[in-house]
Amino acid sequence: MNVDARTTAGSVAATATFDEWTTIFLVGAASAILGAIVAWTAYRGYVRNDSRPMLFLAIGVVFLTTVPFVLSYTIDLLLSATDAQVLLSITACHLLGLLAIVRSFKRPNRSRPRDRP
Repeated sequence: MNVDARTTAGSVAATATFDEWTTIFLVGAASAILGAIVAWTAYRGYVRNDSRPMLFLAIGVVFLTTVPFVLSYTIDLLLSATDAQVLLSITACHLLGLLAIVRSFKRPNRSRPRDRP
């Protein structure tokens, strides 16, 4: 991290600049944390209302935000995977997340027919 202090018209402004890797990591971590918060909120909705669509929404958000971030760093550290293999795992997570979200839009099965006159 570099700290740069500049003086403009009598005021002092300090800016912090990060290198590329740190910036990418921080933005990815923020996205993963925010995704986990959204997923947790959806999961609480599932528990409170016994709503399966909310469960699938929570799963979808986790697979779109948190899991790819964790995989992108753990696969690279634990396994000697190529960039293509890491990218394939992240893309597969995105696909699973989108499928779960699409599933959350589906209306729940109705066990009995509607009572209509």
